[in-house]
Amino acid sequence: MEVGEWTADGEWSATPELNKIYREIRSLGLETNLAELEAFGFTVIRDALSPDLTLRLRDAVLNSAEANFDRKLDLENEKELHEVRLAPYLLYKDELFEHALLNPKPLALITYLLGYSCWLSSMTSHVKGPGEVGLLLHSDTANGMPGPFSPYSHVANCNYALTDYTEDGGSLAMVPGSHRHFRQPTIFENKLAGNERNPHVIPIEVPAGTAIVWHGNTWHGSFPRKMPGLRINLSMYFCRQYMAPQELYADCVPSDLLKRHGRDSRMAQLLGLNHFNGWRDEGPQMRDLRTMRAGRNWQS
Repeated sequence: MEVGEWTADGEWSATPELNKIYREIRSLGLETNLAELEAFGFTVIRDALSPDLTLRLRDAVLNSAEANFDRKLDLENEKELHEVRLAPYLLYKDELFEHALLNPKPLALITYLLGYSCWLSSMTSHVKGPGEVGLLLHSDTANGMPGPFSPYSHVANCNYALTDYTEDGGSLAMVPGSHRHFRQPTIFENKLAGNERNPHVIPIEVPAGTAIVWHGNTWHGSFPRKMPGLRINLSMYFCRQYMAPQELYADCVPSDLLKRHGRDSRMAQLLGLNHFNGWRDEGPQMRDLRTMRAGRNWQS
């Protein structure tokens, strides 16, 4: 018997959806990132955004935040905005945010964690000024999910650094491997500062344009900013269909967005358009179910 060369590119019946997403991950050069995601619960994608798109997204976030907060913000020298204010519901504010959402590399890893059928739960920015508190360590698997958590992700995050991340500048904080604890950190484990600082926490110090993707179980937080100016991010939070999304998109999709992407696109799926639950007297619309099944090449 001749022994053939083994390959991971097969169409195996046991893993129909995983076959496709693994080929996509390989084609994008993300196999090391996938290994980090499995081993440590998070991974860093350098240069996920071009320098031009990074700057344009940062400006779009600032414009939305200034309108939301009803005040001007000073990116380099801000002193009056203390700690963090949330700039919510960004997706429909600028077409640039659609590019961030559909960015192939982060989305491939999110899809590995949650499947092609996942939804965008929210797209926000945590606009951070000088402060002393930061954000305590926590797991995002918290929306009514009791412990112990499952090994697989119910939710997942992609966080874009739109300004440089440093610890003193208020960077993201991670505890590598914490996704395997399957629980929230205790009050003795969630500190980021002082003598009680969790000894395993690390700062994610990366340049603007970087994407950080993590498993929903992973303990994370952020350090306080110890200098004037602002730290700007773009936080994209994803969930499986049985989770309630934080922001509601499906009932108010702008017509021009739908025209750009199409009713059967990945964008439509991420916004929660392609599902059949939520019926009233009309009952389940099986036409929509057939459409979903016909599109299994991009759903799981």
